[in-house]
Amino acid sequence: MLAAGLSLPFWGWLADQRGVRVVFLLSALIDGLALVLLSHIRSLTVFYALYFLLGIGLGGIGPVTVGKVISQWFVAKRGRAMGIALIGAGFGGLVLVPLSGVLITEFDWRVAYQGLAALALGGMLPLVWFFLTNTPQERGRVPLGQGSHTESDQHSSCGVDEESEEWTLREALATPTFWLLGMTFCLGIMGGAAIHAHLVAFLQDAGSTLEVASTIAGVTLGMMMGGRFVVGWASEYTPHLHAILSFCLVLQALGAGLLACSRVVDFWVLAAFVPLFGLGNGGLIVLWPLTVGRDFGTRSFGAIAGMVGTVALSLGGAIGPVVVGAMYDSTGNYFLAFLSCAGVSLGGAAAAFMTTEPRKRVNLST
Repeated sequence: MLAAGLSLPFWGWLADQRGVRVVFLLSALIDGLALVLLSHIRSLTVFYALYFLLGIGLGGIGPVTVGKVISQWFVAKRGRAMGIALIGAGFGGLVLVPLSGVLITEFDWRVAYQGLAALALGGMLPLVWFFLTNTPQERGRVPLGQGSHTESDQHSSCGVDEESEEWTLREALATPTFWLLGMTFCLGIMGGAAIHAHLVAFLQDAGSTLEVASTIAGVTLGMMMGGRFVVGWASEYTPHLHAILSFCLVLQALGAGLLACSRVVDFWVLAAFVPLFGLGNGGLIVLWPLTVGRDFGTRSFGAIAGMVGTVALSLGGAIGPVVVGAMYDSTGNYFLAFLSCAGVSLGGAAAAFMTTEPRKRVNLST
């Protein structure tokens, strides 16, 4: 996450300048190369270096660049399109993690890395090369919903104005909106990533077997995928994206607090936690590109969303799981650690609630 976060401004800038297609191709090449080299490592230092390289490549195929291309293709139905596109990342993890386990069991971990490399180079590269188009204009089309005046299109593109103000990165950095969004996603991803990283260990401490704990974690991931679509769809029917973002973080906080304060983690606790955390955290991810696009437009979307992501991933996503692990080592349980995750999520909710749409200053002297 640290590597991905640090690389996001570059990937975002490149997407603005050269298009998402170039970014995806470079990311697939970098990740494919890193995975091939990982299958031949003999040194722990090299292992760390290659995972840093892998993180840089993965930074190019996340919400920033996916959000860029979706925003260029969709005016109407943008929220549900964004949700469907970002489901892919969760679905990939849901499939590839068990697949890697099978390859390791049947062969060894080196073969597993080679299999993942084959998917990156033999799967993603051809798909991007032959099928991805940066903008509809390149095919003589217009974005879905642009110029449409039907009642259904106006309803489904609520708050998405094709004539909205366009911001540069420098202009965005001078607004309170940018920094409040950075704080929101930093705190939200910090709490969410920590819960997700330690969920299996927490459930094992509570008495679950590894198989049961892994299954529950998988179901939670599936709910997070569903949350991306549900919140994306809901975003089309309201101009108040910051309020939805705040609500998602409250749901995430409730899920974390429920785990922290439950003396017995039984079926009913998990039945409440999975939808609360899944919907909240899933919505947080899809609202990252949606709020940036709504607030700052699409011209410099990649650079602005990339800078927000650097704050969110390099600080929140990279630090949260480590701090929670250290708290567990210090106290011997997850109570204080998960309660802290609930607290930082609520802090993110407060920041989102205080966020308003930016307004450019009018130069009266002219």
